[in-house]
Amino acid sequence: MPNTVALRLSKLSPRMRADGCSILTVGMTDRLIRDLWNRVAARANLCVSHLVHPTYDRISWDTRTTSSRVYFVREDLSAQLPTPDRALLESLECEDLPTIHNMILSDRVLATLPYEEVLAYATLLVQRFMCLFSEIRPPAIIGGFDGLHGSLALAVARKVGVPWFAMNFTTIPPGLVSCCDNLTPASALLLEPLREQTLRSEAERLLSEFEKGKTRAPAYLPPKLLQPAVALRLVRSQLDSLLRVAKRRRLARYRRYTDYRNSYTFGDLLREALRLRRNLWQLRRQVLIEQPPDEPFAFFGLHMQPESSIDVFAHFFSNQVRVIEMISRSLPPTRSLLVKLHKSDAPNYSTTYLARLRRFPGVRIVAPHADSVAFIRKAELVVAIQGTIGLEAALLGKPVIVFGDSPVKIFPSVSTLGSTVDLPKLVRRKLVEPLPHRADIVAAFAKYLAPFYPASHNDWHIAPTDAEIEGYVRFFRLLLARLSCEETSLRRITR
Repeated sequence: MPNTVALRLSKLSPRMRADGCSILTVGMTDRLIRDLWNRVAARANLCVSHLVHPTYDRISWDTRTTSSRVYFVREDLSAQLPTPDRALLESLECEDLPTIHNMILSDRVLATLPYEEVLAYATLLVQRFMCLFSEIRPPAIIGGFDGLHGSLALAVARKVGVPWFAMNFTTIPPGLVSCCDNLTPASALLLEPLREQTLRSEAERLLSEFEKGKTRAPAYLPPKLLQPAVALRLVRSQLDSLLRVAKRRRLARYRRYTDYRNSYTFGDLLREALRLRRNLWQLRRQVLIEQPPDEPFAFFGLHMQPESSIDVFAHFFSNQVRVIEMISRSLPPTRSLLVKLHKSDAPNYSTTYLARLRRFPGVRIVAPHADSVAFIRKAELVVAIQGTIGLEAALLGKPVIVFGDSPVKIFPSVSTLGSTVDLPKLVRRKLVEPLPHRADIVAAFAKYLAPFYPASHNDWHIAPTDAEIEGYVRFFRLLLARLSCEETSLRRITR
């Protein structure tokens, strides 16, 4: 009997669960527990426990949120942080996970704090995770991609041998969920082996709807900050936010690791509001491309930042200015590079930032409200770090280069980047590459969709409907059934 198999089996055994839970969630907020997990647990008759988001402690937690077992990273937020344990943190690093430093830099809050203090907080997280995961031995942990606590929870789960998963959602079509077992969407699990074959006709239908413009990726649109009525509502909202922060000021310095707003003063909020409005006002005066030009071009869409799709899924390419420079350096002089501003992030683009982009050879800026699909249809090449633009281009059969570990790489027209010095050669190859057959795109789309199941869009400000909750129930039952089958197989091996 192999020792490694026996060890894994003992770690998966449900009989070793201390609190009898079927699922342990990590990093969920009160809204997510109330609107999703309580309803799923009730419908599916599951025992779900929660290690809640690190911003809560026992005093600040509203006990009316759930009747399930609740755990905290810190029972008391004011408790002193431990001494940084570098050896413990290093012991979590392995080949297919980000380094500890990448985990830190992927966290929008911690990346701005003093290094030694962040190491102390990371040590606290690891110690708590190791203690709790080893104690209760849940059959499955459902975590997330965001924040240092999300990344470290996966690393610790790997170390103690507990299965970890994160939910991932589609953009085309919206409303489907899968589970990933790593920190990239390319790690989505296939829960039913033959599902790909059953989705061929659905993939054909969805592709036709996308080609006809009937299906589009949803996107958050920022408020029109320059309209007086909107501006007034936002000022009221910002004042309300300031009041909430003031009420929490007693614990603000302890929440500094999870909520950047706790360090904001009234002056900070005022300067931020003015900055966003100034950027939008200056953006109106910029010369931006509204329609696809007739000359040959490559197309790249900027990501919002900070955002897990780039900061976590593709951390070595999170410097988008550097990525644009690499693409520009790799294109021949017969093609320009059209860089589209993200329509959800328009207030963050300053005149200085756009001037930096325009300094690179052949770079031109596309307006944030321009139709991305129209540019994709006319582009000779589409380059993406992650995100929806790469998927849209792949569905249309356009040559695509993706930098991150994306599930889009399964499409026939998509290539991934190895070493950055290979980019010019890859660009030249893609520019003359023949377009794929539509049947091959449909087959790849069915494979792409196979890990996904009907659920809801991941906008948690909107509570899922009862029908969407039923979708989650089926999804989690399939996941737990797969884990049960794996455990049974391991038991047979060890006999």
